[in-house]
Amino acid sequence: MSTRRDALRLLTIAPAALASAQQTKEVETQPGHVQTPAPAAPLPGFLQPPELQAIEAMSERIIPRTDTPGAKDAGVAHLIDKAIVADPTLMQPYRAGIADLNALAISSYGKEFATLDEQQQIALLTKLSLETDSDMGKFFAMVKDMTIDAYYKTEAGLKTELGWHGNTFLASFPGCDHPEHQ
Repeated sequence: MSTRRDALRLLTIAPAALASAQQTKEVETQPGHVQTPAPAAPLPGFLQPPELQAIEAMSERIIPRTDTPGAKDAGVAHLIDKAIVADPTLMQPYRAGIADLNALAISSYGKEFATLDEQQQIALLTKLSLETDSDMGKFFAMVKDMTIDAYYKTEAGLKTELGWHGNTFLASFPGCDHPEHQ
């Protein structure tokens, strides 16, 4: 400390800071107190913005918004991007698949997939869903699986659509009642 004035200032501020810290600690230990985490800085992803838009458009066609949120509302494309970063073996198939999808969209409609209207996107994806042995069909199946997996890990999928409440006791679990699953 350079002066007596600085020392006096510190002596007057310290008790108030200590009291504030103690009060904050008491509130945080109260039952029912929910600690709100600080928002995390977004991690760098793998997909470039146009590629992310293509995946977002595909996932929205797979799980569209209805009376419940769709894949776009749930941020599925960003979750898929994080999954790709976590599993580098997905990088090449995604990069190639998006490029092939855009090439097909351009040859069919003159525009990249993300910029097509909904009906054009559905027409292309329906065609790909039927080509199960082609590279494009396999890419579509991979995106579809990852979309479904990501969506049902979000609040939109779990709580809003499925009505999951967590930590709920079930007296019984009857299982699936479809005849083919009996």
